[in-house]
Parts: sequence; structure tokens; C-alpha cells
Amino acid sequence: MLLYPLANGNAWTYKMKDGNTYSNTVTGVDGDVFTMLNSAANLASQVKFDGSNYSTNAYTAGKFDVFLKENPAVGDTWEIHFTANTIQSILVMTVRETALTQEVEGKTYQNVVMLEADSKMNMNGNIMSLNFITKYYYAPGTGLILTTSSYGDYHGLVACDLK
Repeated sequence: MLLYPLANGNAWTYKMKDGNTYSNTVTGVDGDVFTMLNSAANLASQVKFDGSNYSTNAYTAGKFDVFLKENPAVGDTWEIHFTANTIQSILVMTVRETALTQEVEGKTYQNVVMLEADSKMNMNGNIMSLNFITKYYYAPGTGLILTTSSYGDYHGLVACDLK
């Protein structure tokens, strides 16, 4: 079962800590490339799935970076390199747990995969940690169910419409 089921029209609605909601919706498909629209940012990005890895151009236009692996193992690590506000940035992605049971907004999900993203920056050739950790929770057959951060961010899945 896919960790992030992608099909035209699929939509996920998330509630943030402040109670506001937003949706991510697949608005188009071209081969193995899915166009996603985030209603909060009103920005479209693309996601590719090659059977093993999910990648997106959301970090750098025209460049696809792996953000999720279909069959992750605890300890798997990879990096996403991008520029944010002229600063060379790095997300060190690590699979921390698999086979989790996770409750989100009153619903319990099984076999959840949790990834941690450690934010770093490259300052004059020196890699410096920003001491900012984001956790992403993916449930098979549903997709991203929860995002939290060390700064207290919360984005919990409240509804999904999967085709």
C-alpha cells in the first residue's frame, strides 16, 4: 500500500495549531508527475513517484528532490539542498520510526512512518545546525497525516478525499 497515494483529485485537509485549515490537492497528472496545489500558499508544485521514491520541485524550481521513500528503513538518511532567502540550506532527512501507531485529530493510524528533517545552513562553507527539527508522519494508503516542529508547529489531517 502506498505511503502517499497520488491520483488526480486527491485532497488532504489539515488543521493548524491556530485552528485554521488548508488543503493540498492533486490538480493534474502528466505521466508520473502530479501537480499539487496548496490552498494556504496558493502555490503549485509537482511530485514525482518512480515506484521507490517520492520527489518534489517544491524546494527548488526545476529540480526534483526526494522527500519520502516508499519502503523506508529506520536509519535511512538523505539530504535536500536548496536556497532560501539567498542562504544555502540543507534538510537532513532521517527515517526515525516505522510501524508506529499514531492518533491524529481523533483517528488512529497504523504502520505509520515518521521522518525527521534537521534544518541546516551552509555559511561560507561551514555547515551549521539551525536547531530546528520537523517531523513528518505518513500513513500507508492515506499519505501525510501529521507535521510537527521543534518550534511548536502542528498540521494534523482532518479530512482526505482519495480517488
